[in-house]
Amino acid sequence: MRLMCGARAATPNVKVEFVSVSHATENGRKTAVLRIHTDSLSVSSEGSRKRMYTSGSAFRCMNNRVVVRSLVTPDGCLVAMDDGLVQWRPHNGTNRRIKLDAIATVMLVVKGPTNRIETAIIGDAQGGVTFLTLPLLDLVDKFTVEGGVVRSMCSAAPSETSFLVATQAGQVWMVGPNVPGRGVKLFTYDGPVSSLRLHNSIIHIQSGWHRATYSMDGSQTMNIDGTQPFTQKAQQRANRRAKILESQQRSGDAPQPLMLDLPVVA
Repeated sequence: MRLMCGARAATPNVKVEFVSVSHATENGRKTAVLRIHTDSLSVSSEGSRKRMYTSGSAFRCMNNRVVVRSLVTPDGCLVAMDDGLVQWRPHNGTNRRIKLDAIATVMLVVKGPTNRIETAIIGDAQGGVTFLTLPLLDLVDKFTVEGGVVRSMCSAAPSETSFLVATQAGQVWMVGPNVPGRGVKLFTYDGPVSSLRLHNSIIHIQSGWHRATYSMDGSQTMNIDGTQPFTQKAQQRANRRAKILESQQRSGDAPQPLMLDLPVVA
């Protein structure tokens, strides 16, 4: 830790070391003695006109926060830190901040009647969905869903008072102040839902290479396995390789079949 002149923090078993320091004065240079407490990380000055002390309770370690989510808008940038802090950084105006109960995992902003961004919806790692006003970041409402970490969200109504929320466990919920019980579970997908959108009353979800569509009543209408084309191409490559090896064995030109995947050493 860096020592600063005039800082004192009381701790037991203090060791004191004396260091001579020269101070410039009008009549020449004046020697002062710095009394350095090596165990308590404090410094005091003797021989100078003023003696300054800083209470140990005033020391605060720098919190090196890490940005985990950010959302850029025409009016500013919404930033979430790894300690649950959410900050609104407008292009013009004062920065605002609020501390959530958990780390933000998904952020969504909504425009108001004036066609300006007025609301931020933030999903967190504990299944919470927090509604905040912009630019003041005042708390409007908070909902909680089951299924673990909130992975994706989207609007569920033209009035934008209810939202679809998908979790790590694959559960898809509808939450909002006008939703019965403030939250209704629609269905559960077999895997985490990485993206979610609503189009013509059909819920489209993405989970890795897999896609699926559901109706609003929770019934599945389509399921696409995105890994199937890769499996088919791998099988086709294996068949071609087998035919080439079989052709070489029949020709008898080589004493043993060549391995096409291995380099030929001259």
